[in-house]
Amino acid sequence: MHLATVLAAAMLLVGPASAEAVPSVDYTCTPAPADCSGWFRSNVTIQWTVLPSSATRTGCQTRTYSSDTKGTNEFCRATDGTATVTVETSIKLDKTAPVITGGQPSRGADVNGWYNRAVGITFSGSDQTSGIDFCTSTTYGGPDSASASVTGRCYDKAGNPSGALGYGLKYDQTAPVLTGATPERPPDAGGWFNHPVRFDIQAGDATSGIADCPSVTYGGPDSAAASFTGSCRDQAGNPASRIFSLKYDSIPPVLSELKATGGNRSVTLSWRASPDTESLEVMRTPGVGTDAPTSVFRGLAGGFMDARVENGVRYSYEVRAYDAAGNRATQTAVGVPVATGSDAAPPGPTAGAPQRGAVRPGRARLLSPRPGALVRPGHPPRLEWTPVRGARYYNLQLWRNGRKVLSTWPARAHYQLKRKWRFGGRVWRFERGRYRWLVWPGYGPRSKGDYGRRIGPSTFRVGQPRSG
Repeated sequence: MHLATVLAAAMLLVGPASAEAVPSVDYTCTPAPADCSGWFRSNVTIQWTVLPSSATRTGCQTRTYSSDTKGTNEFCRATDGTATVTVETSIKLDKTAPVITGGQPSRGADVNGWYNRAVGITFSGSDQTSGIDFCTSTTYGGPDSASASVTGRCYDKAGNPSGALGYGLKYDQTAPVLTGATPERPPDAGGWFNHPVRFDIQAGDATSGIADCPSVTYGGPDSAAASFTGSCRDQAGNPASRIFSLKYDSIPPVLSELKATGGNRSVTLSWRASPDTESLEVMRTPGVGTDAPTSVFRGLAGGFMDARVENGVRYSYEVRAYDAAGNRATQTAVGVPVATGSDAAPPGPTAGAPQRGAVRPGRARLLSPRPGALVRPGHPPRLEWTPVRGARYYNLQLWRNGRKVLSTWPARAHYQLKRKWRFGGRVWRFERGRYRWLVWPGYGPRSKGDYGRRIGPSTFRVGQPRSG
């Protein structure tokens, strides 16, 4: 007898043989399970068996179910005149697959909608008849992808599977790669930086892309093998760093004990420089042939003798010491060359007999135009000066508003300015402004570069006269 509710409406027992007269009720379901227990996923038929066959039956119908049902009761009642037996069972049929409704991550995205470490995904669904038994869950931990996906299913209590559902996510657990660091400027000298420098960091990321690579400013400590660390982060929050190297020196060399000793037509300089000094330069004021400072020595030594000087002139020397990084230390000293002994009256020039009307260099002067003269535009003046004994040529320099616009070498003590001329790779015009001019007498061949004491300077102005 199957597990069922058996109801005996009436039973008369007269000895053991009388029990056989009680009706027997049984049933079978097709397909299995035959006892009709649990859920069916396909059409199911129930059939009843009643003994004795002469018993009166109520219900007891053979029935086939083809529509989903959460549970439909079937019964069979048999009566043999002395006793009644009732048997009941329930048919549950679910042929419809559940619906998977979505996936839920075990946590929110790590950064900017991206996951950068393994994340669990649990799926959920619904079923109208037997209900959801379980849905799959899985863990995603790679590969990196902006369109990663995991697939899930749900099953109902009847064992029907849902269709597959993909759950999309963005996944990147790989750190970016730092590819370089670009300085804001080239090294200051010889591959060295000598004051703080900013480096812009470059990096690449194949999946989520670069989010941030902060610039780094290096300002010490000094070292030939200095280094700094650059860091970057991708859109998924993965960090990366790399060490970059540079040469940095912000401390200048040491320059000390500078002395300037005047001799006859010479000034001797001496100094002491620290071992890290790579080169030295001596700047002299007044310079050679002009008022501007002139570099009279470059090299690596402990001293220098300047022989291109005139006795009695006060010379200022600025000694500059440079290290490999371009750092500079300076000291200044003053020297005055002085004639001594038989050198006190040096011989005069020997470049031939003096010209008619020639004068000694110390008395030479600029004659025309007179100092401060006003010259009308379009009327370049003739520049004249007193000739110098023994001079074979002169160097005339013309400056306008503080800028040199002409340097020429006339053979006589005069020069006619022009309305237009070429100098320094460009064309200049005689136009309004303040002009300053100077002359140096030259001795011997021009290639020798032997110049005497400067004549001048003098000035004139080009412009319209003021109306009264």
